[in-house]
Amino acid sequence: MEVYQEKYLELMRSAAQSIVPSAAELEPEEFVKAAVEANRASRRAVEQGTKLLREELFPLLDNILSASEEELNSLGKFAEKLMNSTDLPDAGLYYRIHLALMSYARHKKLRDMLIKELYYVGMALYYLENMLSPNVVRLYTARMRMCFSESASYFEKGYDDIEDPEIRGFIHRSMGNIALSYDTADPASAKAKLDATTRSIEILSDPDVRAKTPSLPWDVYLFKSHQERTTLLSFLRTGLAGPDAFAKVLESAQVVQSRQEKAALERGEPLMPRWQYAYMAAKYHCGAMLLPDLLDGVFSLSKLYDDDDMSAQSLFTHLSAPAIYMEYAKQLKDDKYDDEIASHISVMTRRLLALIVRAPCVTDNEQLMFYIRQFLYVYRECPGGMPFFEVLQNVFAARHPSSYLRMCIAGRISEQLALWASDDCPEELVGLPGFKSVSDIIWRRDELAEFASKAGRLYDTGMVHFLNLESYACRGLFQEEEELLQLHAHCGAEMLNNHASTAVFADIAHGHHCRYDGKGGYPLNFSLDSSPLKPMICIVAVADALASAVEETSSRYRPVRPFDEVIAELKEGSGSVYAPFAVGLLKTAERREQLRSALEEYRRDACLDMYRRRTEMM
Repeated sequence: MEVYQEKYLELMRSAAQSIVPSAAELEPEEFVKAAVEANRASRRAVEQGTKLLREELFPLLDNILSASEEELNSLGKFAEKLMNSTDLPDAGLYYRIHLALMSYARHKKLRDMLIKELYYVGMALYYLENMLSPNVVRLYTARMRMCFSESASYFEKGYDDIEDPEIRGFIHRSMGNIALSYDTADPASAKAKLDATTRSIEILSDPDVRAKTPSLPWDVYLFKSHQERTTLLSFLRTGLAGPDAFAKVLESAQVVQSRQEKAALERGEPLMPRWQYAYMAAKYHCGAMLLPDLLDGVFSLSKLYDDDDMSAQSLFTHLSAPAIYMEYAKQLKDDKYDDEIASHISVMTRRLLALIVRAPCVTDNEQLMFYIRQFLYVYRECPGGMPFFEVLQNVFAARHPSSYLRMCIAGRISEQLALWASDDCPEELVGLPGFKSVSDIIWRRDELAEFASKAGRLYDTGMVHFLNLESYACRGLFQEEEELLQLHAHCGAEMLNNHASTAVFADIAHGHHCRYDGKGGYPLNFSLDSSPLKPMICIVAVADALASAVEETSSRYRPVRPFDEVIAELKEGSGSVYAPFAVGLLKTAERREQLRSALEEYRRDACLDMYRRRTEMM
């Protein structure tokens, strides 16, 4: 690899180490200072990484057709390191490199290279798309499917003319990965995935096909296709799958179970928890296990590893098993199990939080964040259990300090703005949930302040999908990543809407980037005027802008702006971007100075609150 490529990888590693200071090793005030320095260090890393890539990599990608063979090989090795040899993958840069290599292969009519690069570009799109999972919104599935399908199409056209066994392997891997572009939550898509995996299994099992290239790891390819078909257990749960689908999925579950049992016996170790669950689920779906027994089995899996174990198996038991448990528990209609389910959820939630606050930033982070999102989407609020609001606060405190601090500070600013609004223009707030008149606004100020505070602490919930994107890539964002980040508004609204303690705030997450005049912002499908929370959305939008004047809260990809610059922007955008009544709350110099002075207090209190949460979780 080139020197600049090694430097970039080292920047990623060093920046990751400073993301989350350890509360266990520091006193409260030391933790505050460490959080400040961590943010500054990550900003420096982004500046250095961006400069490095602009000077060395991007000119090469822009002129890829004139690249030498040595430069092409170096790019391939760098991309491999970005995804496979570091625990901090940079999917966006991986995508850009392989997109350039694919263009080179297509222009130069290099068939073998094109087959390989189509596979890599498809995988890059999968990595980007996977940030949205388990949300049903998708951006890149069609493009991903096109890449894998084009690569796989060479099985029908010219397969026998390809001499390199590795390239034939890419064809079969692409064929198997077409299934990745389908969503099992949608019945039609799940059926297409079943068809894709079944075709791959049939071809990989064909002795005539195998005989053409005996050196390929056929059993590995076949096993992975069976694994992928086993993921359709969630499709079986919908009740929309026919007997043929049941037979095929259960066949794959049995193949996977047998293979794992054999491997476990050879290792002298128990079966991996993930496959224990898959087999139990298969037994349940074919009627050989009752739902309460399945729940007991999954709960038992969740306790297999202690909180300090960061292995892949432990991540599954601590994070994914609780989500699986809650998803199945929703199907159990017998009230006699409610207390037991609530107790189990409480135990699993505490253990999950204990693990994620301990997990280093370099520990299988993509998988860890997927499991966290999976858990949050299916979390079940139970009497006496932790409200979803608190679960969210703890997750952000554990895994992403800047987002946590931003929302804490925005909550305090929103609270203050709402109180000023109750004095200056209470009529603007009438219609908020529970506040039907000016009298309600005036006489229930404490409730109004609490509502505004929570609105601020939840508005960026959807960023839980993009914490890795926000944390590790030491460079500016690409267009694809900017598009992904905009989806945090939709994702946050959907997540909040799933839970009783946060549903009332869903519109805050959905609409905080919409312009007041309706002539821009995002998402385009949200109508600010039709939301009963419009006044609070307008307040939170202003609070979000003001919070960006605190260095520790701002995304490291965005410049930190002086307080006076933010105030000037608010004034300029009054009536277009921002609501006039919300901007008008800062019309006096006295209030502006009061808020400017309070920001330091808000920052310090937020850091100490994050310290408290992290300490309690540990």
